[in-house]
Amino acid sequence: MRRFLVILALLAPPAFGETQPQGPEAALVRPVVSEIITPGAAQARTFTGTVEAQVTTTLAFLTLGRVATMAVTTGDRVAKGAVLATLDQVTLDEDLTSAQAALRGAQARGLFAAQSFDRVAELVKRGVASSAQQEKAQAALDTARAGIVAAEADLARAKDAASYSALTAPMDGIVTATLVDPGMVVSVGTPILTLAGLTGREAVLDVPPETLSLMRLGDAFEVTGRGSAPIKGQLVRIDPSAGTGTRSRRVHLTLVDPPPTYRLGSLISARLAAQSLSVISVPLVALIGPQEAPQVWLVGAGRKVYQAAVTLGEMLDDRVVVTSGLNVGDEIVVRGVTSLTEGQRVGAAVGSTGDEGAN
Repeated sequence: MRRFLVILALLAPPAFGETQPQGPEAALVRPVVSEIITPGAAQARTFTGTVEAQVTTTLAFLTLGRVATMAVTTGDRVAKGAVLATLDQVTLDEDLTSAQAALRGAQARGLFAAQSFDRVAELVKRGVASSAQQEKAQAALDTARAGIVAAEADLARAKDAASYSALTAPMDGIVTATLVDPGMVVSVGTPILTLAGLTGREAVLDVPPETLSLMRLGDAFEVTGRGSAPIKGQLVRIDPSAGTGTRSRRVHLTLVDPPPTYRLGSLISARLAAQSLSVISVPLVALIGPQEAPQVWLVGAGRKVYQAAVTLGEMLDDRVVVTSGLNVGDEIVVRGVTSLTEGQRVGAAVGSTGDEGAN
């Protein structure tokens, strides 16, 4: 049994009803290598990444203080409401006592200012004191009352601070990092630790910009972890900016029913699923014309070629995305482009026969 490769070129017999070119016209028929345009010509791309939690939060104290205890370490699993870290309660209690004393002092000054104003007002009625003295007493009373309001606010903050001395877990999760040590003085909002939720996993990939143009939100991926069968993933988010020191952009895939082996931080690989591949690309060697107005040789009726203008997108190694100018099913010349002229005939496509039995 033998397999034959049939190349339909100059020596192929004419089809029924077709006139065989004669003389110089026959010499212009050129054998070329062509490609049929199909979507997703760059599908063979695999990306590596890691498994992360869909919900990750950074926790901080709501008050200034000195860290007294850190009850967890990286990797600990905690339940919602568990105490993760505390501030020095002695210092907070001292602040509360000081605020209470300040309020009592402000209240005493307010009482004295009110009594003084009443005495001056009575003397003004008797004609003993002047109106200027009454105005001065009124100003002192207003100042004392404002001092009481400020002292009450300070006391409320001190009470809140005392109640904020314990940092608790807002959800069931895993501690992924501790950012401070006991004894450090932290201000309001200083990151203390990060907590990853137990429910929901996503794959995080770093994708180069030339490939990012192939991806759209909602695209399906095939994700594979070590020692497990592939699972489905879906593109849900693309970070708006590239990472520091790299041109890559980070993309996030929601994982559908990940197995237990997909632990936080574990390595995975992912590639676009076939149904998500919808871009058209051509080899760089197929392009002709100036860089600002690229064209390709398109094979038309009678296997005559003509130039077709194309609009290019992102680079894909030795190929380039075509955003307009070509349709699925078009045939373009990819080898021999420099020896063609408009309207020239080219040889027929290259194919192979089936197996032939030897009798």
